[in-house]
Amino acid sequence: MSASQPPIKLTPLFTQAQNLKAQFVVQDGWQLPRSYGAGQTELVAARQGVWRHGVALADDSPNGKIMLEGREAQAVLQQVFGLETLAPDIGLGAVVAPGYIFRLRRDQFFISTSPGAEAGIVARLAQAGRSSGQLVAAHDITHGRAEIRVIGPASRAFLSKLCGLDFHPTIFPNLAVRQSSLAKTTQIIIRRDLGVLPAFSVIGARSLAAYLWRIMLQAGAEWDIAPLGQAALEELGALLKKSR
Repeated sequence: MSASQPPIKLTPLFTQAQNLKAQFVVQDGWQLPRSYGAGQTELVAARQGVWRHGVALADDSPNGKIMLEGREAQAVLQQVFGLETLAPDIGLGAVVAPGYIFRLRRDQFFISTSPGAEAGIVARLAQAGRSSGQLVAAHDITHGRAEIRVIGPASRAFLSKLCGLDFHPTIFPNLAVRQSSLAKTTQIIIRRDLGVLPAFSVIGARSLAAYLWRIMLQAGAEWDIAPLGQAALEELGALLKKSR
């Protein structure tokens, strides 16, 4: 690596992936599992849809994560993202470029972005607040939080085993968000489906990521839970596009 290149970033689950004999790939400046051990087995499982009857986990920690707080937070968001309106209900999200906005409280929003976009968005939010005299605080929390993606038809039943929330689609629809205890840890839980497959993002403290990952793998044994690397996720995405 030359002196001019930024260092490769490691997710909070890097050591867990190493322990699972993962093969790694650098993507968006992060070192991520391309496959876990028998990579071809992962690809075959995704291609044949065998695992679709169960649940799988993936490390989504590189996604940008921003917390915006303040009485005028909604007005600043609307200004920065060019939104005429923003859903007033707590616990709902909206799609924006490049990512999602979720309302946690009347005066608090969580913003999920594509990897690397977070710094620019934080700067725009701060500038909008200063220029308009609105009191808001924007914090980039990407490196302080892990993000575990839970994917598959059994994901609702699986999460119910670890959390007291009701994950029924009428109660917890796509783009819904809740803050709750999961396996005795505080997490932001977002429903963010992968095409037709139910999927959730579980976002919490970096220091608890390894513990939560292990608990999830143990709790998912009855569904033959398995971690998916980037290659299998890409394969799955391609399959879902073909099925439309």
